[in-house]
Amino acid sequence: MNWLKAVESALTVALDDVAALTAESFPLDEPVRVDVALPESILPLLVVRRDSPRLVILHNGAVDLERSEGRPIFQRSSWWPDIQASQIFVCDPGTVGPEAISLNWLQAGPPVWPAHLTTKVILLLAKSLGAPRPEQRTYFGSSAGGFGALACLAYDVRARAIVNNAQFDWTRWYPHQVRDVLTRRFPGHLAADVRRKWPYRTNVLRHLSRGRVPLQIDFWVNLASQYDRDIQMPIWVDFLKKSPLVAGNSTLHTYFDEESGHNPLSREKTLELLNG
Repeated sequence: MNWLKAVESALTVALDDVAALTAESFPLDEPVRVDVALPESILPLLVVRRDSPRLVILHNGAVDLERSEGRPIFQRSSWWPDIQASQIFVCDPGTVGPEAISLNWLQAGPPVWPAHLTTKVILLLAKSLGAPRPEQRTYFGSSAGGFGALACLAYDVRARAIVNNAQFDWTRWYPHQVRDVLTRRFPGHLAADVRRKWPYRTNVLRHLSRGRVPLQIDFWVNLASQYDRDIQMPIWVDFLKKSPLVAGNSTLHTYFDEESGHNPLSREKTLELLNG
């Protein structure tokens, strides 16, 4: 099956029916689109089963709405033949449909918290893909995708995450894009209000710090990106300092690339990390 065709044609299943999917639902090396009907939204996924005991879950960063026109986008999905593991590409439901916004950070109107149900779906699919144990699973994302990867890791704490130039606190991003989320998901609230009322939905490291299991997080940050160096990295350092038990197995990896700035690592380097 052509992977582009797979992106356009989706298997739609209810949340309660995801557990009924088997390995046979996902032919080897054939990307399969799955739309999971959650209580408040549709979760678009692209699933690839490979002959591997490992599973990589990849989250989107910012979506180009002119290109997507409200349809699901699965960033890096053209790389699937080069990723030496089964894969689940996660599209944030808030970036799809007539109310789509470019950056949504897995947010929805309270009390809904899509990260929990998204991870529930991932864990059900992991069994079908031959990766039922947490040590078989790696969550990946850059920028806003890093936030999504870590939000899901909070419900799969013995798995691993690799994040690149991650936004740990989305309310610290550019004001006009933060305003979109506030207007659509938290109407009537300022960023400071959301940080105070729902701290675990704004600062994903604070969400993770509530646990008692040492997390395996590899954080790659470009020190040539002023935003990542001066805004987000101090949040990471604070996490290491205040949550030594939870952060015990986490590692900071720094590099310096003036040309790429906040943009993610190269395809070659990212694939090296995902296949390592």
